Amino acid sequence: MDYAGIVRAFGAALLLLAAAMSAPFLVALSTGEPGADAYIFGAAITAFAGVALSYSTMERRSTTDLRGSIIVILLWWIIGPAFASIPFMLQGAPTINAYFEAVSALTTTGGWLSPEAVWQNASGMIWRAVLQWMGGLASISIAAAIFIRPAFIGIDTLLPPFSRGDRDSYLHAIREAVGAFVGVYLLLTLICFICLMIADAPVLDGLVMALSMIASGGMIPNEKSVLGYAFPVVGVLLPFMVLGGANFILLTRSVLGVSSRNRDTETGIYLAAIFIVGVIFWIAAGAGDLDLIPAQIFNAASLFSTNGVLIGEGPTLPLALVTVIIGGSAVSAAGGFKILRWLVIIRRAREEIRLLVVPRGVFRKPTVANELGVWVHFLVFTLILASMTLIIALAGHEFELSVTTAISVLANAGPVIAVADGGSDFSVFSGPLKLILCLGMILGRLEAVVALAIFNAAFWRS
Repeated sequence: MDYAGIVRAFGAALLLLAAAMSAPFLVALSTGEPGADAYIFGAAITAFAGVALSYSTMERRSTTDLRGSIIVILLWWIIGPAFASIPFMLQGAPTINAYFEAVSALTTTGGWLSPEAVWQNASGMIWRAVLQWMGGLASISIAAAIFIRPAFIGIDTLLPPFSRGDRDSYLHAIREAVGAFVGVYLLLTLICFICLMIADAPVLDGLVMALSMIASGGMIPNEKSVLGYAFPVVGVLLPFMVLGGANFILLTRSVLGVSSRNRDTETGIYLAAIFIVGVIFWIAAGAGDLDLIPAQIFNAASLFSTNGVLIGEGPTLPLALVTVIIGGSAVSAAGGFKILRWLVIIRRAREEIRLLVVPRGVFRKPTVANELGVWVHFLVFTLILASMTLIIALAGHEFELSVTTAISVLANAGPVIAVADGGSDFSVFSGPLKLILCLGMILGRLEAVVALAIFNAAFWRS
């Protein structure tokens, strides 16, 4: 295994993380609030570690195989938040709480221990939003470079607008993905911010929401959520939430004007599902005036994209949780099971029903590559979800809260926990349970087949 390439890649990631700490430092400096020194000190520690790791392997040329790239991804999701949490710890947060906040931000889960405390601290809001933005970019880049291969996702999707190289250059593919996506990702964020400024959102709040929404982080820096702003803000957030849950390969190709030879069967269904589920929410809420439908379409888009932000009369808990589990498109910042996989499952169910009705019928064979991967992913996703629900319930929490929490962390949709009976946040959980929830967030950012491979000794053998 190429340990030099692994160490060098993670060192480069830490340098990017250290550079990102300049944003909350400048905000703290400009607002005069305490904590600026915490970000400087955190950046110094992170940069020192990044330089040390990068410099120690500078002279070694190497290529990183699949196992090495998986290790780098695990380091990013597990060790990266430890460095990102340094400013929180220096400002007095307990170690586990600080780590939980960093994991929640970097995985774009957006579940906080104390939302009120987050809103009162400008630099803390920006740091969480920046982490979400970086986590969203990392998610789509890793997905496009590695996870959309049929062996992991179980089905072919749109070809990425970059070269993924051969089997010995997986980290090269990730670098190519970041380079291909970052321009469009930044452009969409900038457009969202400008539109929010036009909609009369406060500058700081607009920046936080722009960084978070494109990453499907669901961070609204107002105690009244979206309804705490002028109505046009809702209209601005809706399309960008939809974009956050859309296939970023398609978005990038569209912006760059590059056509694709692969047929896109997912986006149309994704958009139609948002509208149909929005109408279902409206009917379940008692129907009423037609002018109430837009709010429910907003809720449907928010849940599909796993932002989890709700307005008006929110949907019932079962409807909300099912929508979050469905998730957004493949290669998007959204969590969940992904619509593309559900299409395969529905198609297979249709074929089996046909055979039940006409046992001797001859039907066209479905052209789905590696369909077994979809079912393996479904099985692993279900087992992890059931295990997390059981662990939380055994810790003494109500079953409804246990199910909601398990789904919110595994689908990376933290704000959904507020839909549980009476509403809640993650501060109700004990320290050890918070670490388990962190594991759930990280598993939510890994393809379930990859998560299964991690615990398979054969995968790590030569």
